[in-house]
Amino acid sequence: MGSGLDGDSLLRKVRLILGAFGTGAPVLGLSELARRTGLAKTTVHRVATEMVGVGLLNRHGRRYELGSLLFELGQRVPRTRDLRLIAARYLEDLALTTRETVVLSFPGDQDVLFVEKYFSQRGGGVAVTQVEGRVPFHCGASGKTLLAFGDPAIRERVMASPLRRRTPWTITEPARLEAELDRTRRQGYAIDRQELVVGYGAVAAPVFARGVAVATFTVTGPIDRLDVPRLAPVVTAAGRAVTRDFESVND
Repeated sequence: MGSGLDGDSLLRKVRLILGAFGTGAPVLGLSELARRTGLAKTTVHRVATEMVGVGLLNRHGRRYELGSLLFELGQRVPRTRDLRLIAARYLEDLALTTRETVVLSFPGDQDVLFVEKYFSQRGGGVAVTQVEGRVPFHCGASGKTLLAFGDPAIRERVMASPLRRRTPWTITEPARLEAELDRTRRQGYAIDRQELVVGYGAVAAPVFARGVAVATFTVTGPIDRLDVPRLAPVVTAAGRAVTRDFESVND
């Protein structure tokens, strides 16, 4: 990209700029990008201009949004594509069985990513639509599942960072979160009781690849009908089924 910057430094800046965008901030101006990345406005302008030139960003006047090239590249990642296709077979069945909203989540670099959702007639998707498409790892059943069974590097990074509160029930003490992760490993699934959205809870189970959780199935609904003994067996069964099917196509 002929910017005069060394490759590693330029890639770090590109990563910071891409990470500044979120579901709640799909379009950002230069000043907001500089604030979110910690980079100088002149640097953001120079790097963002090059990113527009190669399709990583789109520009509308003085504001920027993520470019469609990112979506196209994301669809080419084999593991992501295969997992989504396999999981699609089970999302509807799980929603019909539980009569609640079902979410497929992947671990992102900094957050849990909600990548597929199936809204049952009774579930309505209310709990999911009250949050962004990405949430902190320590908030909710999906994140706790990924921390308990996923990449240890993610767990170490989360534990070393402040655990910010989303609701009065969010776990913000590292020792308490560690105890919750131990419980999750023992029982094979995680439970969220209003830790992410007030009035809602969830049960989540892992999907594995080579012994590491790479996704989760999560059933979410109003806290007053969070029947864990009923939900946990079907959610964990779905996770095992997707694990089996995914591993069979990746042997």
